[in-house]
Amino acid sequence: MDISNQMTTQRAPQAEPHLTGKMGSLELFFSVMAYNAPMVVVIGIIPIMVATGSGLGTPISFVVAGLILGCFAVGFTRMSKIMPKPGGFYSMITAGLGPEVGLGSGLIALLGYFCVYAGTLPFGGIVLGELVHNTMGGPDLPWWVWGSLFWAGAAVLGYFNIELSAKFLTIFLFLEIIVIVAYDFVVFVNGGANHSGISLAPILPTHWFDGSFSSGLLLALGMYGGFEVTVLFREEVRNPNRVIPRVTFAVIAVAMTIYAVSSLGFINALGIDKAVELAAADPTGSMTGTLVNFGGTVLSDVATILVNTSTFAVILAGHNITARYLFNLSADKIFPRRLSTVHRRHGSPYLASVATSGAGLVLNLIVAVVGLGAIEVYAAMLGITSFVILAVIFVASIAVPLYLRRHGMGHTVWSRILFPILGIAGLGAGLILAAMDFTALVGGSSVLAAALMTLIVGLFVAGIVMAAVYRKAKPETYSSIGRQ
Repeated sequence: MDISNQMTTQRAPQAEPHLTGKMGSLELFFSVMAYNAPMVVVIGIIPIMVATGSGLGTPISFVVAGLILGCFAVGFTRMSKIMPKPGGFYSMITAGLGPEVGLGSGLIALLGYFCVYAGTLPFGGIVLGELVHNTMGGPDLPWWVWGSLFWAGAAVLGYFNIELSAKFLTIFLFLEIIVIVAYDFVVFVNGGANHSGISLAPILPTHWFDGSFSSGLLLALGMYGGFEVTVLFREEVRNPNRVIPRVTFAVIAVAMTIYAVSSLGFINALGIDKAVELAAADPTGSMTGTLVNFGGTVLSDVATILVNTSTFAVILAGHNITARYLFNLSADKIFPRRLSTVHRRHGSPYLASVATSGAGLVLNLIVAVVGLGAIEVYAAMLGITSFVILAVIFVASIAVPLYLRRHGMGHTVWSRILFPILGIAGLGAGLILAAMDFTALVGGSSVLAAALMTLIVGLFVAGIVMAAVYRKAKPETYSSIGRQ
């Protein structure tokens, strides 16, 4: 197709809206990894996991979580070559389990990604405010002042072609990985807290169940949540059939390595005998202390700065994912069709992006005006996201092998039976744990937990009911659910 014809296609109110882009493997990899925020995981999550999760067995929790998702990714990547449109889990679940379950899953996935976008804005306002005031000696202003800067940055970048966002995310993530590797390097070279060599005790079976292995596994699974992005950006990637599988496995492998090695380094930096006690006493302070002890104030200050860039990367990635889910659901006429309009020049879902920015702004204005606690809002939103995305991945782990088996696309016993069973069992166990710990996930309020769980289940049921209504009243819409 020549350029003039392509432009005509983008301008037309098409029956099949089509995004455009030329992301390569590295750009897609960095975009996906940025959503997982490795710096935030290392600085903020790993100390909590050591303190209240798996304890000394934290490195193994990350390894087990990575292996579970790796098993699921075998079918996921095969399915990505079959589904020509960028619907992600929404499309895969619809293909495997039908439009009713597919639409219900698509709606709660949209909720989950929106929560990570909008819910991280208050946290961004807090960490940027602390950086400006505590580190740089600047003014002490409310969180929403600083949070608005993150919101504006994501709104502007999200409007344009995905490649612009990918460039920013690549820079941020590259710097994060450098600092994380530098931290691990100085800890390992110096032999940990006692300077007597790195102990491998945390990876031995005798310590796997020292703490709460179930809580540790649940937290670890949540740290890999962004790999669906590889499929959502399908139309904006060069040679997707080759790039998507490569990037999916690379994201899981690199994340597993970074998290496992960094948690092993952190435990050794505190000392094997004191790690859990010190982390429990002060999770944030214990990590900051090891940064200063082994890397000096320079490494600590750089890490503090990169927590901010990592937070912005999460906001931007969450915004872009939410906009594309909204785009896909609008292309299927679940939401107003106009929201699936593609920008003539940038090839981006610009109206869906504007709608996402507007919804995020409204929600955070309500939080600011009502005076809700920023950290409490962040915790609740993150809890919703953790549960919802895990639930959607679990449903997809059932839908994908069913579809592949039904169409005779499983080549070996491993890909047809063993990997799917391992993936379903691991993700199912994680989902059960998430449901049991949902109150803790959203901040500890049983009333809030009940209300949020009602919202999630209600939205899923609403999707099923909507699809059932469309089946009789609007068969064309019903047949298009899941970008089919």
